[in-house]
Amino acid sequence: MPESDRPTPVPDLGTFMAADTPEGQLRLGKVTAWDGEFVHLQRPGGGIAWTAAPSELRRPTEDERALIRVLTTPVTAAPRPQQTCPEPPVVLSVDLVPPAVPAPGCATCAIAAERERHHLRTHDDSAAADFRVEIRNHPHDEPKSTLPRKLP
Repeated sequence: MPESDRPTPVPDLGTFMAADTPEGQLRLGKVTAWDGEFVHLQRPGGGIAWTAAPSELRRPTEDERALIRVLTTPVTAAPRPQQTCPEPPVVLSVDLVPPAVPAPGCATCAIAAERERHHLRTHDDSAAADFRVEIRNHPHDEPKSTLPRKLP
């Protein structure tokens, strides 16, 4: 039988093979399947699978085998430094914040308190907290020092 008529041997499953593309690029892959016509290969280290005819494949050179070892060697994560003093857990209160108490006789605080109660009834806690802050920050005392009304 002539040399050209002999069937090309199919590589064993799990072996790495190399192929040169028409553009001159190297392709490496691990044989994952054989469907009777094409060999299916997976790139070393994962990636997109590709197919080739058995006649297009060759055994990798020593340099290519070294590259395959680099691509398939798992990288271990760096060890985390151990905490010597762990932080205590954060405990959130489930108690509701009492509604704000408006200052007696202050119209601004009375309106803000009414709006806060409205938002608490509609379960809009964020808006209610805004009005609670408004009541707390609203000035109720007379300023301690005032500027004279008339300039000397």
